[in-house]
Amino acid sequence: MRQAATDEIICVTDWTPSAPGQLTTLAVSGERAEAAERVAAAALGGTARLTSWLELPADARRRLVGACRSVPTLGMHCVRGDVRQAADDTAEQFLSRLPGRAEGHRPRFVTDSSYPGLRELVRLTALVCRETYDRTDVPEDEDLLEIYETYSVGSL
Repeated sequence: MRQAATDEIICVTDWTPSAPGQLTTLAVSGERAEAAERVAAAALGGTARLTSWLELPADARRRLVGACRSVPTLGMHCVRGDVRQAADDTAEQFLSRLPGRAEGHRPRFVTDSSYPGLRELVRLTALVCRETYDRTDVPEDEDLLEIYETYSVGSL
């Protein structure tokens, strides 16, 4: 894992290239990146092969949501559209959510194998976003998006 600068916003992404493409990004502060990685890795052990959130039994979804609630993230942004526009929109979203903290902070999109626990969390979050995009009937304790203090899901 790389050492993060404390003034960084680390953006861990999942790009799904289907039409339209979907960029799902979770952000953590550089100063809390290592803690976020440890918590995410411990919470998500054994989910790497999971291909459907809604096909999981409700009690398994509740357990995962509960285990992930303590991952210290700044937020999550999921947007459908062109990858460049989605990345620009994502960076702008995270910086705009941090009034008073945005100055001096810069987002760094992680594209290597750093942060495997956070990568798994964003992969699973992307799956949840795809499967529940048009649904309003997912209970809060079974909705992985509810672990994020702030989140947005939409299209460009």
